Amino acid sequence: MQTFKKNERLCSATETDRLFREGKVLFRHPLKLIWLPAAWEGPPVVKVIISVPKRNFRHAVSRNRIRRIIRECYRKNKHILSEGLGDQKCTLGLVFAGKEIPQYIKLEPIIILLFQRLIQEHEKAAG
Repeated sequence: MQTFKKNERLCSATETDRLFREGKVLFRHPLKLIWLPAAWEGPPVVKVIISVPKRNFRHAVSRNRIRRIIRECYRKNKHILSEGLGDQKCTLGLVFAGKEIPQYIKLEPIIILLFQRLIQEHEKAAG
């Protein structure tokens, strides 16, 4: 199902701090994917936070546009993660590190590649 509901978002400040402190990083310009295995009860396999630094984009309109593009790429391709991770829970942070507003067409393959690398890394860490 291609939705992105509230329970799929990483909202807890303590979980977010833990993710950015202890998480493992995968990078493919212009996206940095930070991930950390987690455990919680309930249906979402992955909880996600999307971040665009104010340092690179001073105007909120630009940051919101980039966040919207990343969110749409995630929403359309999250099935890759749910199939690859199975029942193992994971928290994700998607941080945009580019200097200009990306196009959806160019960002989607990068996100797919990062998801595939995440599944490989997760399998190495688990087994």
